[in-house]
Amino acid sequence: MRTPQITHEDIGVGFFASMAKALSPSARKPEKAAIPAGATTASPEPDRGFLDRLDAWFWEQDQRAREAYLGKAKDVYDLEARIRDLERGVTCRFH
Repeated sequence: MRTPQITHEDIGVGFFASMAKALSPSARKPEKAAIPAGATTASPEPDRGFLDRLDAWFWEQDQRAREAYLGKAKDVYDLEARIRDLERGVTCRFH
């Protein structure tokens, strides 16, 4: 009998691998496009540091969590109550 292969995702490393991939400098740099000969170039955006990338990653995770929370509303009244909870900073909003 053949034993199944255990992958990194099976042991919970998938989260850390995806976080490392999202925070790597190569993941955040846009691909360079060919610039026409007569075009002027704007000053390049400075490289973002690790803390800036980490902040952006946490902000994106928070936005996804907020959207998921609001998406669970059953009707417009529930949606309005959830929006009020978010505006007031209710800490137990993800139940």
